[in-house]
Amino acid sequence: MSTFPIPGPLSLGDLLDRAFRLYRARFGLFVSTAALFLVPMSIISGLLTGTFITDYLDALTALGTGGSQPSEEAALRAFGGVLSFGGAVFLLGILSLLLNGLVTLALTSQGIGALHGESLTVGQGVRRALRRFWPFVRMSILQSLAYMAATIAILIPLGILFFLVVVVAGAIGIGVGSFDEASGIVAMIGLGLLLICGYLLALILLLLPMIYLAARWVVAVPALVNEEWGARAALRRSWALTAGSVRRAVGYALLLWLVGTLVIGVPVGVFQQILIIALPPSAIGFVTSISTAISSLFSVLWVPFNAGALVLLYYDLRVRKESYDLELRIDQMAAEVKGTVEENVEENKDTD
Repeated sequence: MSTFPIPGPLSLGDLLDRAFRLYRARFGLFVSTAALFLVPMSIISGLLTGTFITDYLDALTALGTGGSQPSEEAALRAFGGVLSFGGAVFLLGILSLLLNGLVTLALTSQGIGALHGESLTVGQGVRRALRRFWPFVRMSILQSLAYMAATIAILIPLGILFFLVVVVAGAIGIGVGSFDEASGIVAMIGLGLLLICGYLLALILLLLPMIYLAARWVVAVPALVNEEWGARAALRRSWALTAGSVRRAVGYALLLWLVGTLVIGVPVGVFQQILIIALPPSAIGFVTSISTAISSLFSVLWVPFNAGALVLLYYDLRVRKESYDLELRIDQMAAEVKGTVEENVEENKDTD
């Protein structure tokens, strides 16, 4: 690979091509690093999910077969199943945050190193990840709070609008009695279409700020690792780099999502459907457990590629915003000139 990441501004297709080349060049290293974290997580998540879903469904079955007045024991068992399932989801969320954070930081460090001609071992990548882990956690919390605030800001006016629609619908419902049958049917169909359009509009309005914020912070992790920024500084850095390139960032993220769907979503979905057809309904816990584990194992192949692709986007944005390629070329030329001068000095000493 070149001693500097990219020679100049690249198209999205060229970025993906270089991401595949980087992935192939460090395939063993990247997959080993991902497997170190994701294989244990796949086993734990598969076992926990399958076990708790099975217990939860068994508790519901016992509650349903208790007649019109189910026993107190069955009710407590069902309540315990709900709590257990909720606890499993919470534990898996914490575990996912820890391990996915570490593996993302480690792979990002190795990707940055590879683009600069370094070859970081698994241990070196993990050590660099540990140094940046708490800033990463703080950055994730800040992002979550921003997403939550954006959601609330959208939900409040939508809630007011929904209330007004309900009031109008009530008025229409009261007035339907005074219409003839055909007019009432038309009014109800129109109201149904209005509600469907309102739901789709609400979904779009909720997604737009999420997509925008994700695009502005798409290279926050590479900035956090490479430039050793704090949490807020890394977010501001990514915001500055993506200024004027939001559509480009969204398009690139969409391409990565499509690749990820082909790598993980389609194979896991097909495998899950085969298990559902082949096994009885009582084995849903086993199906869920195996599907969760398989999905996590497929992530071992996908997560390294995604991390490397975002590292390349980070450097591409730096090239576009800061002429980073020119800076590296100048540094390289200066190092070559310095080396030549030192060689000439040594030759003159030998001659003397």
